[in-house]
Amino acid sequence: MSALKASIDYKSLEKELHAALAADELYKLQNDAKIRAIEQAVPTYEHFRQMVHGAHLKPLDRNDMKPKIGVQWNPLINSAKSHDSTVLEALKKSTRNKDSNESILKKSRKTCKDFLQSWKTITDHSEKFTYVWNLRNDLQHHVFWVEIPTSFLGDFANACLQHLSKVDDITPVIEVLGKLSTCNRFDLTVCFMTRDEKSMCERLFRQLQLKGKSDESFKSTIKSLAAKYQVNLD
Repeated sequence: MSALKASIDYKSLEKELHAALAADELYKLQNDAKIRAIEQAVPTYEHFRQMVHGAHLKPLDRNDMKPKIGVQWNPLINSAKSHDSTVLEALKKSTRNKDSNESILKKSRKTCKDFLQSWKTITDHSEKFTYVWNLRNDLQHHVFWVEIPTSFLGDFANACLQHLSKVDDITPVIEVLGKLSTCNRFDLTVCFMTRDEKSMCERLFRQLQLKGKSDESFKSTIKSLAAKYQVNLD
């Protein structure tokens, strides 16, 4: 049978078409990411590479972090829903009773969604910082093992800034910022931060620099950490 008389495999052609369209779309996204990286003057090639390779990814927005009312994430465990409600209610009470805050945090589940739900129930900035501080060793491998939502990074910088207005010890803030910088796709998260969020980070590091100026050991640490957040302190 000649090639002209052979039956046409429409499914195969459709797959090839979709693959070609996807490849073309990816090329456009990566090309736009390259241009954006150059315009933003990313500090290293690694930042550039991650920004290009993650061009097809979309950061979590604020709607993604809102609790899903009526959704049962694990239908096999009937007690999970009541457990979450108990934890959230306890965290609300913790804003009125600082003494109970630490014990409540130990009960909080360490998934990103649960973490963010609890984070939003806390209104006091110092308590927000304490909440993250108590979970600092779980941030990289449990809470933000996929990525850090961009909006959280800006909110946390604000919480740290407000917290520093009440305390003199900057060591805990530096430690948590360092822990966050080791999380997966951190460089990509920083690249996607808004101008206001980046400005908040710069204000935070300026405040750290001001409070730590009397201690030589802090200067290089703060400067190198600021560079990871794409903040230039020179």
